[in-house]
Amino acid sequence: MKLAEGNVFRSSLRPATQENINRFGNLHGTTGKTHTDPEYARQSAFGGVIVQGALVMAPIFDICTELFGSASSERTEIEAKFVSFTRPGDAVSVQFDVVKHSAESIELSYSCTLPDGKKVVIGTITHHYV
Repeated sequence: MKLAEGNVFRSSLRPATQENINRFGNLHGTTGKTHTDPEYARQSAFGGVIVQGALVMAPIFDICTELFGSASSERTEIEAKFVSFTRPGDAVSVQFDVVKHSAESIELSYSCTLPDGKKVVIGTITHHYV
């Protein structure tokens, strides 16, 4: 994959099922009722179950590992702003744009978007080569 300023590439998140959400919650300690109890979540301000933010961010972490290797976390900064939420069954696409690239570092912007165009997460990834 060519990492030059102006390049764009995409990834996607497989839609999460309620079972996926519950298992992820058990593994990561995110078992709040807004994630795991559909009846409770329907009565909440969210109006239904919402997918954990870390599960939505999974393709971001995956692409960092793919681009920068398994030790990428040591020299990579990821900033995320959650601007909306996803629900079970939502398909999320991720677009990455190479903003800056030098011998010292690379900066990518990214956005996670629902099929209707609504953004759910926006942010930046900065990886330092040295």
